[in-house]
Amino acid sequence: MKNRYSLFFVLMFFLFESCSNSNLIEPYEFSNGWKNNEIAKFDFSVNDSESNHNLFLILRHNKNYEFSNIFMVTQLYLGNDLKHSDTLEYKLSSTSGKWLGNKKLSVVEHLLPFKEDFELLKDSLYTLSVRNSMRLINEISPIQNLENVLDLGMLIERAN
Repeated sequence: MKNRYSLFFVLMFFLFESCSNSNLIEPYEFSNGWKNNEIAKFDFSVNDSESNHNLFLILRHNKNYEFSNIFMVTQLYLGNDLKHSDTLEYKLSSTSGKWLGNKKLSVVEHLLPFKEDFELLKDSLYTLSVRNSMRLINEISPIQNLENVLDLGMLIERAN
């Protein structure tokens, strides 16, 4: 009887997982901060052509991150063809200095929208490359290392 219940819960787990509307891409981990020349790359594909997708970046930093925002340069490739390139700014804290993301002990996690209701071709290989583009005010040269940035991940969800 106990084995039947265990089998039932295992089967239910796999059923819910297979019906999931989201796909989390393993995060790119930074060692000792995010260096200016360091590019986070995410390879992905979808097997659902019936709906568009929302793409998110997941940025994690510790509470000692020095800035209230972050600038990122993104390039989205379909195979070897560049399909979209953009420089994005994300606000990470309020004007009062309170972090806008989810706080877990000393880590802050931000879910940052990248593309909404975006059409992805079924079974096609995409690559998203992301680098930081932070500069100090009135400075031309980029910041060489964004200290206290821990990792950057990607989340893909079916759009409603």
